[in-house]
Amino acid sequence: MLKLSEFSVKDWLKLRPLDVAFKQVRNDIWLRYYVSQKPAELSQFLADNRYLVGKNIAIVVAFEQPWAVNWLLQMAKKNLMNTTVLVFDNSHKASARAELKAVCKQNGAPYLALPMNRTKHVNRSHGMAMSWIYDNVINIIQPKLFAFIDHDLIPVSEVDFEERLANQQFFGRAGGKFPQYWSLWAGYCIFMYATFKHQPLNFLYDFSRGLDTGGRNWECIYSHFDKAQICFAKNEQVNIKLPELQQAASVQMIDERWVHIGGISYNDGFKAKSDFFGLLADALQQNGDWHRFIAK
Repeated sequence: MLKLSEFSVKDWLKLRPLDVAFKQVRNDIWLRYYVSQKPAELSQFLADNRYLVGKNIAIVVAFEQPWAVNWLLQMAKKNLMNTTVLVFDNSHKASARAELKAVCKQNGAPYLALPMNRTKHVNRSHGMAMSWIYDNVINIIQPKLFAFIDHDLIPVSEVDFEERLANQQFFGRAGGKFPQYWSLWAGYCIFMYATFKHQPLNFLYDFSRGLDTGGRNWECIYSHFDKAQICFAKNEQVNIKLPELQQAASVQMIDERWVHIGGISYNDGFKAKSDFFGLLADALQQNGDWHRFIAK
């Protein structure tokens, strides 16, 4: 959270520093309890994936969207170089967990259901899931590098994470409401494990600093780096024209290689987008050259 001296007089009159401090302590207590939960399947999962020590891993926190995860895994097989995708299920519905487990089995992707977390706060749920994975899996596997990618982030061109970290210790899309504070977007962030393994990473948010999920890492990671010296992933809108549709559609592109479906988790916005992205998936299956669908 902000230092007490950074709160304005207006904030103090409204007792905002006390409110922020209380919520942060509450969230940390909740997080410690959640991270301590060990599902029965964890030991076998770690044993099955012990070969990933010193390798590259990409973490997907899935939430009730089997179709999107299936597409991600299929495209990752084609385009994600020298990296193993691990899927961790944060779904609330038992039926969704069963479907996602089947999707992962079909695609040969390691799957683990996370301890159930009933919070309705999207950022808190995501941040707690990421922290649980970091403490209970990443710190045990000790990979060369690890990445967190959204479950609806689809690699449509060749991706080499090692290339992205050739000259820096982390990479991703930068975010933050205020110029003096920044962090990487939780949906696309890559880290060299050895650089940060001794840091108390916490992937919860820090709204007092204007930082979303992962913002609590400002103190132990981002505050030690000059933002002007860091290379970040591009975030842009690209018009896509498919033969079956008369008009081009605008899609979000991350790092020029990833299509972000967007808004398909807690609000289940995928239904409104399913026709277009279904057609796009079919088109890429038939012709893997992503660039031929970009409208000039």
